[in-house]
Amino acid sequence: MGTYKPKKSPYFHFDFQFKGERHHGSTNCTSKRQADAYERRYRHELANPNNAKTPITVDEAAGLYAEHAESQSSWETTRYILEAVVKGLGGKAQLSTVTQRDLDLYVAKRRKGRSNASVNREIDVLRAVWWRAKRLKYEIGDMPEWKALYLHVPKAPPRELSGTEEEAVFEALPIDAHDTVMFALISGWRKGEVIGLRWFDVDLSLAEARTRIKGGDIVVRPLNSALVALIGNQPKIGPFVFTYVCKKSRGSRRQGERYPMTATALRVRWDAARKTAELHGFRFHDLRHTAATRVLRATQNLALAKEVLRHKNISTTLRYAHVLDDDIRDALDAGISRNNPGQSIEKRRKTK
Repeated sequence: MGTYKPKKSPYFHFDFQFKGERHHGSTNCTSKRQADAYERRYRHELANPNNAKTPITVDEAAGLYAEHAESQSSWETTRYILEAVVKGLGGKAQLSTVTQRDLDLYVAKRRKGRSNASVNREIDVLRAVWWRAKRLKYEIGDMPEWKALYLHVPKAPPRELSGTEEEAVFEALPIDAHDTVMFALISGWRKGEVIGLRWFDVDLSLAEARTRIKGGDIVVRPLNSALVALIGNQPKIGPFVFTYVCKKSRGSRRQGERYPMTATALRVRWDAARKTAELHGFRFHDLRHTAATRVLRATQNLALAKEVLRHKNISTTLRYAHVLDDDIRDALDAGISRNNPGQSIEKRRKTK
């Protein structure tokens, strides 16, 4: 029979025969995928009484991690990465048979057209898939050497969008991505937080919105008049605030219809606009840096910038402290002017 869900139970149950003996009961799982995984482990333990671990495929491991990650603000990006993992490594391959060499080749292919930082984020997801399978007691073989896969990312001060660059890139953006990008630029929210915003998260009368930030915490964030106007300008089609117009019919999607904005749809539009505007060395995430820099320059308040970005540690916000360099110069000039050290230096010269 496999797994099934009784009418009066929130959990899936299992019921099967093994060597003439019936095994049945609750899996204590509310998800069909997790219940099926539970049953596979149960069957495997019956057939292998010596505590051999249950094998798991790349596709199954990606699915288990997806159930854990789909509630996170970065889910749209994670979903795209998981799809690439299943396709690139082979969904039917056993996790325990994927070698370090296989991962090296996979990462090398993913580098094409992507920054080192983007590839490293994909490695983060890969590593999480392996570790989740391990925690759930599946057979994963030898844990890959993840540190050997990561690429070097040079540290650099946050990149800020200039007024001329802003005008050029928005001129090049398609209309259906304009408001999404503008919202990211004004708010300083992460990409996943912007495209993951749902209508039931928003209260325009109170000018606030609930979002799930990095790390999984849910916070209430204030909206200024520009952000309220951007949200209010969106057509209410489905649960998500920001949408895009399908350019070409594919699968269940039809040309000319609106669908929730995805990481892929936004990336295609952003990359094309960035190329047209000749915006070199500027990533979508730098819109967040630009928002923080502008807030800090306007308020001179590092703690306020920290709250805008929802950083948990002020040390992260200190990356933007270079904006205050002019204040430091002014303070130094004020000190010099007050003490007038130039006269003291001249007196010492005369005494010599």
